[in-house]
Amino acid sequence: LRPVFVFAGQGAQWVGMGLRLWEQEPVFAAAMERCGRALAPFVDWRLREVLGDAALLGRVDVVQPASWAVAVSLAELWRAYGVEPVAVAGHS
Repeated sequence: LRPVFVFAGQGAQWVGMGLRLWEQEPVFAAAMERCGRALAPFVDWRLREVLGDAALLGRVDVVQPASWAVAVSLAELWRAYGVEPVAVAGHS
């Protein structure tokens, strides 16, 4: 069995996505923090706040980088559990 990570694009988001993992999974949380720091010079919002805000998640300029951060952090979490993909795919 050779796993592939496939991530959905814009439209797959929901208010609260990733927040429980951020609270309960240190690897996910650390990856989200790194993503937040990487985004900070380019955006006027905080990643954690965006995930709980329907209005912000409705903005294309916000949801695209937020979805990217969740995807990157999920990949880190799965890899921490020993799931190593042979490929990663996604869109948006």
